[in-house]
Amino acid sequence: MNAVPKPFLNDKPLCDNAADSYTMPARLYTDPDIFEQEKEAIFAKSWHYIGHQSHVAKIGDYLTLDIADESVFVIRSDDNELRAFFNVCRHRAHRLLEGAGNTRAIVCPYHAWSYHNDGRLRHARFANEMPSFSPEEFCLPPVRLESLGGLLFVNLDPDAPPIQALAPGFEEDLQSLVPQFDALRPMDTFAFDSPESADWSANWKVVVDNYVECYHCHQAHPALADLMEMTSYEHEVQEHWARQVSRTTRTDNKAYRFDASDDVQIAAYWYLWPTTSIWLVPGDANLFVLSMMPNGHERTAFSGHRYGLSESVDAERSEYLNAILGPEDQSLCESVQQGLKSRSYNQGRFMVDAAKSGVAEHGVHQFHRLVMDALQV
Repeated sequence: MNAVPKPFLNDKPLCDNAADSYTMPARLYTDPDIFEQEKEAIFAKSWHYIGHQSHVAKIGDYLTLDIADESVFVIRSDDNELRAFFNVCRHRAHRLLEGAGNTRAIVCPYHAWSYHNDGRLRHARFANEMPSFSPEEFCLPPVRLESLGGLLFVNLDPDAPPIQALAPGFEEDLQSLVPQFDALRPMDTFAFDSPESADWSANWKVVVDNYVECYHCHQAHPALADLMEMTSYEHEVQEHWARQVSRTTRTDNKAYRFDASDDVQIAAYWYLWPTTSIWLVPGDANLFVLSMMPNGHERTAFSGHRYGLSESVDAERSEYLNAILGPEDQSLCESVQQGLKSRSYNQGRFMVDAAKSGVAEHGVHQFHRLVMDALQV
């Protein structure tokens, strides 16, 4: 029996004014063809977080990142420069590196072609017996790499504008609110508490929608809403980035305990188009940087790092973030993904206020505008 197609209504407009605007049509979250368009229109043209410069402090240190169907890596070369490359052997296209580590030479696991850490071909068996073979033809293609306060971002588009030009004020905002920003160093990888909870059954845009608003916090995150004084919640929305902040928090709350003398007394959440989220939460000095990367058109994978001043981890805070807050958001996003497939639903409305407060959906509206502008729909 054939499935009954979903009856799309005439799409309502996404207006400049959020109060008059409708959300993106549901098919933008569920149609695999849309995801194929996003690969080129969004993911191949944007800046994506990969790690921190201290992750790659020594010669041969490297980090990898999957960007939709592409894989890239950053490595510190013999001349002490950081470089980024496509993570694909030039012989028969096997992936070269996995995860993070240190290597003296980049060696393909398939046929042992090897590369210098500046991308030049080092060795290919039988190449010296082939007069027409040119090693220069098989260097690793470079990838754009830039640093933002020590955080490293890559871009597959060689002609993309610099990240500072796309996100003016973003680095300054981080530095103004994050205590001891320049002294923070990676403590460990951070993608919630298990591989399962770092891979959600929801389109990446559903996940970003959820992250850039706190309209749902009172209802869906009662402990978080008790931690933050929601009347102090603010929302700053720029063209390619946004920031939510609660400048007043409660040491005595239902989420986790912290002390009034701790480094961080506020809660702040940044979003950088299209895949980067950054958290600052009350307690000892910290920063959490996550990539919300698509793993297909209905799955989102998380990767990232936890930053601090020492190796010690606040166990109670980690337990709340990993075992309570993360699963709450995962459940929300996975339910929305299912609801978007209903024949009864096509578009909603942005719930906003004239004061542009932090508990309204101004950030979601801006995100939808960026998506639809990129897709030209």
